[in-house]
Amino acid sequence: MTYCDEIKHRVLGVDQVTLDRYTAVSHQTAHEMAAGSLELYQSDIAVSATGYAGPGGGTEDDPAGTFYIGWAYRAADGEVPVVDSVRCHYEGDRSCVRAHAVAEALGRIALVLNSME
Repeated sequence: MTYCDEIKHRVLGVDQVTLDRYTAVSHQTAHEMAAGSLELYQSDIAVSATGYAGPGGGTEDDPAGTFYIGWAYRAADGEVPVVDSVRCHYEGDRSCVRAHAVAEALGRIALVLNSME
C-alpha cells in the first residue's frame, strides 16, 4: 500500500476493499474520499480529487492526465449525504493537469452551492 493509499484508507475512511478492487484512482475512491471528508470535518460540503497528474503513471483505461473529482453534501433534510463523482481527463504537463483538477473541483462546489439555494 502506498503512503497516499494509506492516508485515503486511515484518515478519509476509504475501504481497503475499494482500493484493492477499483484502485486509488476511481469513481469509488473519489466517492469514499468525499464522504469521509464530510464526516471527518463535520462540514456541509466536501470535495475530493484523485488522479494521475503525470508525466508517468496511469493505466490503459485511465492514462496520465485522468482524475476523478468526488463531492458530498448534506441534504437540507439532514438525511444521508448526497455523494457523486465525475471522471475527467486533460492533456498537458503535471501542473496543467493539477490546475484543471482544482478548477473542476471548485466548479463542482459552485454547482452544489447553487443547488442548495
